[in-house]
Amino acid sequence: MDQDEIKEEIKRRTDIVELISQYVPLKRAGRRMKGLCPFHQEKTPSFFVDPAGGFWKCFGCGEGGDVFSFLMKIEGLTFPEAGERLAERAGLVWKSTPGADERSQLRKQIQSATDIAIEHFQANLQGPQGAAARDYLQRRGFAEQTVTEFRLGFAANSWDDLLRALARKGISGEMAVQAGVARAREGGGQYDWFRNRIIFPIMDAGGRVIAFGGRTLDPDEDAKYINSPDTPIFRKGRAVYGIHLAWHALSDTKQAVVVEGYTDVISLHQAGLRNVVACMGTALTEDHLAVLGRYVDEVILCYDADAAGVQAALRSVALFEARNVDVRIAVLPPGADPDELVRERGGEAFKSIVADATSVVEYQLQLIFDEHKSRGTEGLTRAAREAVDVLLRIPDRTRRDAFVVRAADRWAAGDTTRHEAMQAALRSEIWRRSARGRAPKGTPVADRDRSFITEALARGPAELPRWREEVERELLSLALQDQTVGQQIVEVLETEDLADPRHQRLWIALREHLAAGGEFAPHQVIDSLEEVEGTRARGVELLLTDTEMEDTQEVIAAAAAKLRKHRLGAGLREKYVVPEESPIPQDMATDEDFQALQQRISERINRGELSHDDPDYLRYQRLVASFHGKGSADFIDARSAVSAGNDDSSPSSGAADEAADIANEPSSEGS
Repeated sequence: MDQDEIKEEIKRRTDIVELISQYVPLKRAGRRMKGLCPFHQEKTPSFFVDPAGGFWKCFGCGEGGDVFSFLMKIEGLTFPEAGERLAERAGLVWKSTPGADERSQLRKQIQSATDIAIEHFQANLQGPQGAAARDYLQRRGFAEQTVTEFRLGFAANSWDDLLRALARKGISGEMAVQAGVARAREGGGQYDWFRNRIIFPIMDAGGRVIAFGGRTLDPDEDAKYINSPDTPIFRKGRAVYGIHLAWHALSDTKQAVVVEGYTDVISLHQAGLRNVVACMGTALTEDHLAVLGRYVDEVILCYDADAAGVQAALRSVALFEARNVDVRIAVLPPGADPDELVRERGGEAFKSIVADATSVVEYQLQLIFDEHKSRGTEGLTRAAREAVDVLLRIPDRTRRDAFVVRAADRWAAGDTTRHEAMQAALRSEIWRRSARGRAPKGTPVADRDRSFITEALARGPAELPRWREEVERELLSLALQDQTVGQQIVEVLETEDLADPRHQRLWIALREHLAAGGEFAPHQVIDSLEEVEGTRARGVELLLTDTEMEDTQEVIAAAAAKLRKHRLGAGLREKYVVPEESPIPQDMATDEDFQALQQRISERINRGELSHDDPDYLRYQRLVASFHGKGSADFIDARSAVSAGNDDSSPSSGAADEAADIANEPSSEGS
């Protein structure tokens, strides 16, 4: 098979729902599956997967494609890398094109070295030299099944044990260094990075080993734990330990409990608490939140009060507030860690601590109040100022106001007078600091007008009405759902009736497919499209869209007639042509090319010279309105000013109405 044939065979063998479900919890929605998009923040699912066609599409951010594009985007892979990964999954061999991406080859070699390393570490653990490591794991209470499930291993107390094992498999010392399992010696050569350590393999959501953590068995060793460095297949700021075993539970509970250590995760999983993971590094990063946000709505940070993770979380309020994930803190009893807690008191004790988790904002406010509550008026003032530092990181005003009230409640502890005093102090400080952020009163009007004038300029008279695009989309979506309906739509439409070039290409492909006879297969229509100006992506979108238009002959014929009627009157020309009844003087509109006026306005905006009452701008917005006539169906064609009729069913033209809105908007100077 050539590469195109291999690609099609991969798509045929790969269950797209199974693949995407490793990253996104999906639920059935008719004949499709839906879930929250992993590529942008959203609360209402707009991410759809079509199992029959092998397509996915997010109607929120517009991303879409097949199994290749999904894996490339979710894992940050090149096309050859995604091809290799999917081919391996499908039991095929991926044939790289000449001059294939060097990065892809490097990742493949590093992955090979990592796979060999974990097998070697596991064999070490079960061999004679792993006796001390096995004894340690037994003392920690880890069952054999748990050791196998987490693929724990042992790195021998040797400088070259792993290097020799890799060499026997054809992996060089230099490649071992790039894979993060060896270090380069100053005088030349390499040595094993992990020595005399319990090995905790770090895996991605698909169960592929990407890095290692190691816990020393030497009580005199200063570095109790060490980890792999970042490599082309591993980024510490993105990796989540235990995600390959936890993602089902994360999807079911919609809650992720984040602990600090490998053994914490293992002990809690063994106790039946499967929605527990650990984030690499001391801080929960934006990438960590993005990974967890694919599965959950709530993240509980379960740390000791003095842990570095808690301190990092307190510095990250703005980051947490920007995500659609609720981040909370569950503080462990002094001196306890989750591993010890669950072994000594059981899983229910740990669950009760998680149930008492509080928001990061409230937790930080409580720390501030505990520090200042015994200092009287001075303490009130300091607490208010420090609390506002936290509250101003919350961009949503309604949410911030709610925290103001709750903060005052915590400070007051039931004392009404203290509650009112703190609430007043907080609001006063927030108002004072927010006022500083306002634009100075003397800011030139041109600077404040610039954004909305530019927006109005961008909505020039050549812009198609939104209703027309919607009608085209609805008709083509219907045509892709049913052969009979598709045939009817092809018969009543002409290529020229569709204004969007993408829709024209899709209509031609559909017409050719129907004319060829045989089984109706809309997915083949989409596959036949070239990715020109987003044509294929639009085809996927329309195929997955549930249209609200009725598929009756009358409705379809009326929609097609409406498009044709609009098309016949849409030949705008560049020179000003003013209807005779226009209130604008004729000499005001005939001396200048419209595009020249647009260009001049753009240049003046960039120089900060344009304002609400500028003659050029006033002339421009009135001429935009005159182009559209009295309603959305009035057009100027290249021969004369003609009217396509005033069809009350046509939505009004956006440009004229919006220009009028701008003209009537009060000046920001007086607002």
